[in-house]
Amino acid sequence: MLGAVRSLLCVFTCVVAIAVPACARPGGSYVQGDRRGRDVDRGETNGRRFDFISNTTQADDWQVRVTGSSMWVGFARDEAIEKLGSISLTDPETRQLWKLIDALDIPNRKNGTQDEDVGYVSLQLKEPGDDGADLHQVYVSRGTTDENLLALARYLQDLVQKYKKERPEF
Repeated sequence: MLGAVRSLLCVFTCVVAIAVPACARPGGSYVQGDRRGRDVDRGETNGRRFDFISNTTQADDWQVRVTGSSMWVGFARDEAIEKLGSISLTDPETRQLWKLIDALDIPNRKNGTQDEDVGYVSLQLKEPGDDGADLHQVYVSRGTTDENLLALARYLQDLVQKYKKERPEF
């Protein structure tokens, strides 16, 4: 009787050892089964990157870096540097932000100049696969009337205010 129970227990253990891995999803239980490859946001390290750097004449400079759905914010006033840190944007916020960035058409803009009299904004865009040599960078005077840039600046201000309780003065 004891031998039959041991044999049955051995068979059960073997069946479980084979069946459990076969039922598990590849990558572990943290992988969402309904995601398709095109929906995966790979923006954390290798995605599109956008830098918005506002340089004012009063030594009050802001920097916003957007990579995929992540946004980092910091600023400097006089000699003090303040890093407000990272923000994880929602999907609708991410789509709206990249729509505004794309409306600037940075790769096809003129380079512009660094206007030291009224200040300027530096816009940098890096696409996935760029090796750094193809980084697109342009300068726009803070006195601009470019509605696309003004809309982007307002949206960035709104996002920083929402998440970091500080309203940038671009």
